[in-house]
Amino acid sequence: MLLTFFIFVYHFELDRQGPLGEIPASAVPATFVVESSRQDDPVPYVEYLEDENDPVHHVAPSAVPSAAPSGKQKVSSSSSSSLHKQKGLTADDVVLMFKTGATVLWKRVPIHLATSLSPNRINPDNILLYSDYPETIGSWDIIDILENTTEKVRSSESFQPYLQQEDYESRQNYAEMSNVPGDAAGPPGGWKLDKYKFLPIVQHAGRNKPDAKWYIFMEDDSYIFLPNLLPHLEKFDHREPWYLGSLAWIHGDFFAHGGSGFALSRGAWEKSFGKDQRIVERFEEFTEAHGCGDHILGHVLKEYGVQFGETAGDSRFRYGFNPEAHWSTWYEPANWCKPVYSWHHTHGKDVARFYNLEQEWDFEKGPLRYRDIFKALVAPYLRSRVEWWDNWSSKYEITSNVAKDAQPPASVKSTEVWRGAWGSVDACEAACTAWAECVQWSFYEDRCKMDSMMLLGNGIPQGDSRRQTSLPWVSGWLPRRVEAWDCQE
Repeated sequence: MLLTFFIFVYHFELDRQGPLGEIPASAVPATFVVESSRQDDPVPYVEYLEDENDPVHHVAPSAVPSAAPSGKQKVSSSSSSSLHKQKGLTADDVVLMFKTGATVLWKRVPIHLATSLSPNRINPDNILLYSDYPETIGSWDIIDILENTTEKVRSSESFQPYLQQEDYESRQNYAEMSNVPGDAAGPPGGWKLDKYKFLPIVQHAGRNKPDAKWYIFMEDDSYIFLPNLLPHLEKFDHREPWYLGSLAWIHGDFFAHGGSGFALSRGAWEKSFGKDQRIVERFEEFTEAHGCGDHILGHVLKEYGVQFGETAGDSRFRYGFNPEAHWSTWYEPANWCKPVYSWHHTHGKDVARFYNLEQEWDFEKGPLRYRDIFKALVAPYLRSRVEWWDNWSSKYEITSNVAKDAQPPASVKSTEVWRGAWGSVDACEAACTAWAECVQWSFYEDRCKMDSMMLLGNGIPQGDSRRQTSLPWVSGWLPRRVEAWDCQE
C-alpha cells in the first residue's frame, strides 16, 4: 500500500478528515464585521454575539457578483482582465493544463468554464482541457488524453474503467449525480485512470504549445490564483528547468502535489519530454507499478535531471500552493502575509467565491494573501462558541486520563486552570483564554483541544441524522487575537 507524506511545518496533518463531514452549503453562522484589505482604516474581524443563531453581517467581499447588463460579460478593470496587459510574465505566456475525468466532468467542469477559465482571465487558446473521454461543451473541446494508450496498458486491470465508459454512454447513462432520472456514477474505479494521464498531458501540452514559457497544471477540484502566481513565476528563468508546487514525497521522490497545482517551465519540458519522444511508453511499467500520477511525473522529471523546488534539492514545504481547501487549512503567523497560489478540494461554490474575490481585488496594491482569504471566506463563519462543530484543534489535548500530568505552555499562569480544561465547555474555553497564543478550542465529552493556529473546520446542520448518533462537539474561536498577526508593510 502506497504511503504519501506531505511535508509541513508545525503540526499540519494533511488530508486529515474531520469527523463531522463537509460544511453545509446553506446557513452561514453568526457575527461578523469583516475587514477589507483595501480599506485604509481596519475594523475588527468579529463582534461577538451571544446567540449563535443571530444573522450574519458580511461586509466584503460578496460571494454573489453584482448584476451585469444583459448579454454582456462583466469584466473588472482592476483585476484579472489586466493579466493580458501587465508587465513581465502575462497569462499569454502560459498554458493552463486542466485535468478532469469522465465520471466527474459534468459536475465539476461547467463552473470553471464560467470562472477560472473565462476569457477575461486567460485566453482560451492558452487552455487545454484533458479527460479520459472526449466531450464538447459549447465551444470547448475536451481531449481524451488516453485515446492513444498502448495495448499493453489497455490490458491492465486498472485501465478497465476507461474501456467501460463507451458502454455507459451507449446505454444512456449520465455520470452526473445531479439527482435526476438517468443518473449514474460511471464505471467504478474511474479514479484509477488518473495515474495514466499525467505524462501524456505534459507531453501533449509541450508539443502543441511550444512557445509557452510555463505550463501550469490544475485539477477540476482546484483553483489557481493566476494574478498571484504569474509574478511569482516571473522570478524564475523559464529557459531553465523549474518544477514548482506543493511538496509531496513517496519512495524517496520529492514531487509537486497534483491537486495543489504546479508549474513546469519550458526549460524543464525541453530537458525531459523534449529529449525523449517515447517518454510515456518508456515509463509504462513504472506507471503500472505505482498509484499516483503526480508522483510518476515527478519521478520521471528527476530521471531527466529536473529537480523539484525553488532551489536545488529543495525538500521544504513552502506556502502558496495548498493541498487542502481554505476551510481545512491552518492560518498562522507563518503564512498570514504570504500570497496564495492555489486551493485544492474546492467545491463549485468555492470556485465561484474565489473568482469573485479575485475579480474585485486590486492587485496593483498587492497580492491576495492568506489573511485576505481568511477575512473574506473564513471569518464570517466564526463564533465565540457553537455546538455541533469541530474546528480540528489539535496542538494541545487534555483529557481526564492525562490531566494530572499536563504541562501548560509558559504563558499560562495557572496550572490548575490548564489541567481542569477537560471538565466542561466553560473550563476548556477558560484554558484557551489563559494561554496567550491560543486562538481556538474544541470540546467533546471529557476532551479539550486547543490550538495557536486558526482553522474553520465544519459542522453538522440541523436535521442531519448524525446528530442522533453522537454527543455534540463544541468549538470556539478567539479571532481578535489574530489581529496581532498583521503584516509589516
